[in-house]
Amino acid sequence: MGLAVFEGANTGRGAGAAALDPGYGRRSDSRQVAPLARAGAYVSLAGMALGILGVTLPHPDSFDVPAMLLVQASTGLFALTFLIFANRVPMWLVRMTPAMGIVQVTAGVFFTHDPSTAYSLFYLWPCFYAFYFLPRIDAVVNVVILGVCYGVAMILMSQSDVGMAVTSGTLTFQFVVTFGSLAVAGLMIHALRTRVNRLWGSLSDAARTDLLTGFVNGHGINEILTNEIERARINTHRVGLITVNLYGLRQLNKQLGYEAGDEVLRELARLLNDSTRRIDTVGRTGAAEFVIVLPQTDEHTGFLLAEQILTRMRRAYRERGFNLSASIGVAVFPKHASNVDELLQASTAGMNAAIQLGSDRVVVYSHDLEGAIEGEGVASPKEGRAQLGTVLSLAEVLELRDESNTNHSAIVAEYCEMIGREMGLPDQRIRRLRLAGLLHDIGKVGIADSILNKPGPLSPSEWDQVRRHPEMAARILAARELTDIREWVLARHEQPDGHGYPLGLSGTQVPLESRILAVAESYDAMTSERPYRAAKSRDEAIAEMGSYAGSQFDGAVVDAFVRALNRVAPGTVV
Repeated sequence: MGLAVFEGANTGRGAGAAALDPGYGRRSDSRQVAPLARAGAYVSLAGMALGILGVTLPHPDSFDVPAMLLVQASTGLFALTFLIFANRVPMWLVRMTPAMGIVQVTAGVFFTHDPSTAYSLFYLWPCFYAFYFLPRIDAVVNVVILGVCYGVAMILMSQSDVGMAVTSGTLTFQFVVTFGSLAVAGLMIHALRTRVNRLWGSLSDAARTDLLTGFVNGHGINEILTNEIERARINTHRVGLITVNLYGLRQLNKQLGYEAGDEVLRELARLLNDSTRRIDTVGRTGAAEFVIVLPQTDEHTGFLLAEQILTRMRRAYRERGFNLSASIGVAVFPKHASNVDELLQASTAGMNAAIQLGSDRVVVYSHDLEGAIEGEGVASPKEGRAQLGTVLSLAEVLELRDESNTNHSAIVAEYCEMIGREMGLPDQRIRRLRLAGLLHDIGKVGIADSILNKPGPLSPSEWDQVRRHPEMAARILAARELTDIREWVLARHEQPDGHGYPLGLSGTQVPLESRILAVAESYDAMTSERPYRAAKSRDEAIAEMGSYAGSQFDGAVVDAFVRALNRVAPGTVV
């Protein structure tokens, strides 16, 4: 019985879960009703076995053995039915189980023809079941039913000519003692259940709570994040996740003691909580690591919030003279991950990239960029992590750009992939080419918005600034693992006829990938609205590129792009 009662208590399933859930008996979910049905069946089978044993062993002559065996048979039939159809038994029938057990026990008591029989101890079984598994009102009703049935049985036995003769005083005393003992025992079971519920709740809360800060811990964050992602799947919302690492805490502990370090962590938890909304959740997942779950939040909003938090942390630690800094990673479901584990890993990867880049910054994770880091110079896992940090830092810069330019880079990357596949390039080269498409405009971060968005023609000095952006991009893409991409982006404004910039390359001196970038970027620029002109149609843009094939554009690349475009369904955005 002990195993049956507590089986599944820590999993949310089984009879143990029923005992620990105050609302369990009020719901009709078959996954919740089945354990109660099985528990009732086990109790009934055990009672049947004892009842048969009591009849077959030496017993008082007053026993009506055939009738009592018939009672045990009905009990066994009831138990087997509940076991076989446990998943289909309705809740209302489960709530009637103690009452049916009381009626069966009453029949057994009557057929003993002995008002003082020990058979009345079987009343304990349905009584305990009701008090332990069912709502309080059900338990009280079953105690009343028990009292009525036992009283009727005793009255009938006292009037019968069969059995032992006893005085009315003896009957009254037997009824009061038996019924009173059962009622008290039931109340004790109910009190035990209540205390177990409270203890289980406290343990559950403790298991989800960080003892130092009072906020949820890693286990609690996993539960909350799981629920938020499931809700986001249903409502097609986004879920943001921010991971914060506090750097310098170990040194602070050495200088000021662990109590000071603990207070810093508590203050940081409060700062994070004060910086967020009521629907957000702050948790501590490591010695100096916190996370924030952000329902209905995209990466841009998450980045802005992370920057605000970083600013507040800088101010707080500067005022107190603490040499502490923070590295913050941002990731979003479903853009960066499809489940809880992937989202946690993505946010942590962003945080690790921020650490590798010197801390005191926010990095937004980028799945597309990470997928293309396999290239030149990848020598070891450690170097791969450094490359990821570099690539994610570039993603951070790209995320800070205005929405139109972000879309432009993503579309150019798609066009580059289309052309690369059309020209039969290897998959790894296509992934690198796609990354180049995402990063081709990185040099424009050094150009003023007033120049980029100028509605009229540019002055000679402004043109000089614009022409220098490929060289600016090459300096930004200086990491060894980005050597190939740096060369492609640097030469993307070179032309087959030698009239491009910045180096004046011509023909095959211009890398194929640079020629692909030039076609992809120009097509998107021509078919997009600009401050100084309206967008061209698809046919107009293709015609214009065709007219400049061989001079400004590589003719083979233009032809490949046109073939790829013709296979795309009309109205499809790629």
